[in-house]
Amino acid sequence: MSVKDIIILACDFTENKELGKALESNTALTDEQNEIVSELEKCFNLVNNEVASEYFPILKCENVKPINFKVSLSSLSSPVLRVVSVQDSQCRKVKFKVYDNYLMAFANDVNVIYQSLPNDLSINDDFYTTIPNRVYAYGVAREYYFLHTLFDEADIWEERFKDVLSILQGRRSEVRIPQRRFL
Repeated sequence: MSVKDIIILACDFTENKELGKALESNTALTDEQNEIVSELEKCFNLVNNEVASEYFPILKCENVKPINFKVSLSSLSSPVLRVVSVQDSQCRKVKFKVYDNYLMAFANDVNVIYQSLPNDLSINDDFYTTIPNRVYAYGVAREYYFLHTLFDEADIWEERFKDVLSILQGRRSEVRIPQRRFL
């Protein structure tokens, strides 16, 4: 999925149809259109961070050797939002405690499983998600209208965005109860 596709769709929602057509046909943009694209990129990154932090977390696992039982959080490849668990080399859970810039784990070699935020993306970048483009475009439209202090329009897109995400999240945690049988 590409950021450009989402921004083109968001252009329809934010009454920037000419910009959407210009992006689709890869024509040169005016300075005003470049400013709008820059705003829409920022809006996309805000939405992408929200999705990753509140709805569908990005989990990473890294093998680290603690120094004096301390693992510096800055030594991990991505910014840490939350440490989920720590395991030793035999995949057994290790008790740990998280501090401001490090975590304490009593093992010689650990696997740190943590939730992180995605990197900021630009219009030409691709990324992977199971969420439809349209849902991201709802969020981008919401942020765009908030940015321009059009709160009534922003509320409409926020409601659509949050409703679809809660439905998608519900599908993920669907519980099936076995059918009862009569004796």
